[in-house]
Amino acid sequence: MILSLVSWKGGCGKTTSSIHFAALLAARGSTMLVDEDRSRNASNWVSRGEAFLPFRAYPPRALGTEARNHEHIVIDTRGGLEDQDLIDLYDNSDLVIVPAVAESMTLEALVNTANTLRTQGRELSKLRVLFTMARRSTGKTDKVAEGKAAVHELGISTLSTNIRATEAFKDACDAGRLVRDTRNPVGKLAWMDYQRSFRELIA
Repeated sequence: MILSLVSWKGGCGKTTSSIHFAALLAARGSTMLVDEDRSRNASNWVSRGEAFLPFRAYPPRALGTEARNHEHIVIDTRGGLEDQDLIDLYDNSDLVIVPAVAESMTLEALVNTANTLRTQGRELSKLRVLFTMARRSTGKTDKVAEGKAAVHELGISTLSTNIRATEAFKDACDAGRLVRDTRNPVGKLAWMDYQRSFRELIA
């Protein structure tokens, strides 16, 4: 499986999701994480805890030599993909995941993405939006539900599972671990969020 993660705004959980989906795929077969982001956040995360993670991170140039040695590939893409890069990524991926934060989600970017793909004759069947950093609704307004409704109007599928907001993800990044392996008690719940979302993806 080739799973690619795309976002147009920093701080939406793209690298965090890449790390955790790579770990979940690694339980099913040899997995490589390709770090295309200029910040190299995924590579740095893995290097801090290489002995504790069930996969390795590689630069994009390693795809030519390493892809054949792995059953699964997770691509943490760079920000600001050009239209043709997006088309190429879409064509060569089994699924394209867009992590989004309800409070700051840019619908305009999703509209542009959908239009780019449709203009080039692609359906949106491979595209999924995953809401991250989700907080429990405390009033009459449920921002995540509103965000999902807006995405559905664009003809884009969303995962029903949301990834909760917790400082455990920062702890995991700092330690080079998965969120389940932090000392934060919420970490195991956050890991379960990724497990549920992963089951949706591969269903």
